[in-house]
Amino acid sequence: MKLSDEDKREIIRKRDEGISVKQLSIEYEVNIDTIKRMIRKYRVHGPDSLVKTSKRVFPPERKYEVLCRYQKGESLNSLSIEYDIENVTILSWLNRYEKDGYNGLIDKKKGRPPKMKKDDDTMNDMIVKENNETKVESADKAKIKLLEKKNKELEAEVCEVFCVLIYVYI
Repeated sequence: MKLSDEDKREIIRKRDEGISVKQLSIEYEVNIDTIKRMIRKYRVHGPDSLVKTSKRVFPPERKYEVLCRYQKGESLNSLSIEYDIENVTILSWLNRYEKDGYNGLIDKKKGRPPKMKKDDDTMNDMIVKENNETKVESADKAKIKLLEKKNKELEAEVCEVFCVLIYVYI
């Protein structure tokens, strides 16, 4: 049975009144370990931990930190409660890390990639700006400028990833 936010608050209240975890497990038709885990999360993170939140995004450094601690022998449950992350999330990070290394921890962009026409629009905008400011440049020159701009952006991105890798390995 899936517990509502109100059920979770009620379970915590009843547990504080002295009702056993086993009785709560039977009453709400939930595994005893689920009740224990929920109570521990509540004790560590407070009432906000009982409310289901939207999907959170963790930086790759945090994911790596959690995985390192797990691989050094810390229990999955204790890490899950400390970081307020589900066990399955940590295990999925571990699978991605074992498959792709640190790059597997970097979230990929969501959604559909933009169409190529966006580049053409940008190129036309560059030509118009050039027309307004100085002189008309050919489409080839505008395209070269656009490609140089993209090249600089990609170089910056590579540099950023390199810096993260250096930080991780130091």
